[in-house]
Amino acid sequence: MNDPIPIGYTIDVWPITLNEPKNGRWFPNPFKLTLIMTLKFSIRILAVFTALLLFAAGCHSPAPSTPATAEELSQMNRDFAAAINAKDVVAAANCYADEATLYPPNEPAVTGRQAILNYWKGAIDAGATHVSVKTIATGSEGNLGWETGQFQMDVKTPDGKIVVDKGRYTELLKRNTDGKWVSIMGMWNADAPPVP
Repeated sequence: MNDPIPIGYTIDVWPITLNEPKNGRWFPNPFKLTLIMTLKFSIRILAVFTALLLFAAGCHSPAPSTPATAEELSQMNRDFAAAINAKDVVAAANCYADEATLYPPNEPAVTGRQAILNYWKGAIDAGATHVSVKTIATGSEGNLGWETGQFQMDVKTPDGKIVVDKGRYTELLKRNTDGKWVSIMGMWNADAPPVP
């Protein structure tokens, strides 16, 4: 057992124990649970495993996320206001994520982009126009952001009069893979008390 084992001989590597050679080869102890490999093969396996591990680590690293500016976050609401004023409900709905939810005042929640499109189509058909927004505060962490602000718009009352509706809004936004910010939750309320 004092002779070195040439590379390529089968050895027992867990734990390293060898029995006396039989027919010129070293054999592992058959009474222990062992992993048997040739040294050449184990070095190749280690090299391949290391390369795969490094490749996998590189593939799964997320894209670096930078904090959003107030300009980036408030752009969604400016785009939304422009779409409503142009009576373009598709563009208005595209300001929302597929799974977004609206919480309009004194109404049930509206979930999903198609339902949101229908909601804003109803608002436009009812006479909502001249929408303007003013950002008050924004913040972000990673790919999530928020915005609070004030809105103003003209709405038509059931008797046909045009009144100015003013209030506050809060939006929770996410950054899509294309870098565009879209709303995933929006809620607002009017400054004036609800009409009885």
